[in-house]
Amino acid sequence: MKSLLQTKQWAALRQAQGWQAHWIDDILILEKSLPLGKSFLYSPEVSWENLDTKYKKIYEYTKKIAENHHTIFLRLEILDVNDDKITSKLKQKGFIKAFEEIQPEWRQIIDIARSEEEILAQMKPKGRYNIRVAQKHGIKIETGKNEEIIAIFYKLFCQTAERDGFEKRPKQYFVNLMQKLAPDGLAEILIAKYNNIPVAAEIVTFYDGVASYLYGASNNDYRNLMAPYLLHFEAIKRAKEKGCQVYDLLAVAPEGAERHKYAGITRFKEQFGGRKIHLVGSWDYVYKPGWYKIFKIAEKFRRK
Repeated sequence: MKSLLQTKQWAALRQAQGWQAHWIDDILILEKSLPLGKSFLYSPEVSWENLDTKYKKIYEYTKKIAENHHTIFLRLEILDVNDDKITSKLKQKGFIKAFEEIQPEWRQIIDIARSEEEILAQMKPKGRYNIRVAQKHGIKIETGKNEEIIAIFYKLFCQTAERDGFEKRPKQYFVNLMQKLAPDGLAEILIAKYNNIPVAAEIVTFYDGVASYLYGASNNDYRNLMAPYLLHFEAIKRAKEKGCQVYDLLAVAPEGAERHKYAGITRFKEQFGGRKIHLVGSWDYVYKPGWYKIFKIAEKFRRK
């Protein structure tokens, strides 16, 4: 199992955002500097099989970094589906469950290796209905990678952030993302337009047979057109053209958590069918317990 987040392109993106990249064979370990001369290490979306075979090398390498760079902890983000055998081995090696996710542990994924008709058939009735609503309104989908497309996406993204109350990323983040990923065909922006007015947008990545819905945005004034539904269906078709077998809608609420912060977006994503999966997720090896407690409190305060 391979992830875009373990590629040189993703490392370059993170370096543009101020992280330092370390490579242990083919495993990417990112280092983030913190105030007071501290840091933490993070390996995003890495497979357990790859980690397990190289663990001794990883342990020795990261321990040296920790000693020299005053590192507080190492976070491993395991991409495998949740497995007691893996979590048991992590505990044996001294890891504890991370107090927060970076990439989501619970995800909605759709098998898109089947035909378009089969993909539509496995959706919930409301999902298919809303796709038809958008089609009847004449919604058109455009794709692109240039600065003009990024500017359109970002304007919609800011509207969505203000409406839904989440933190806005700076525009330069998306410029960097497209500059690092798009030239190799790893990312593109899809824009839904109504009478040439942008009404919804999303960023999709493509890697090793998986298309991932990274970011989405919509216009406050045209939500009745159901453009995001058609946008996702077109993204699925684009992914199929690129040879992808899976469409990953990313974050959803855990099974049975009806009051979770992702409950609303989960109801939307479930309209496209597929299934919910639970990954092993993030586990921390703590080098400095006192500083780890301080970091944990600071993160919770920052995210309020």
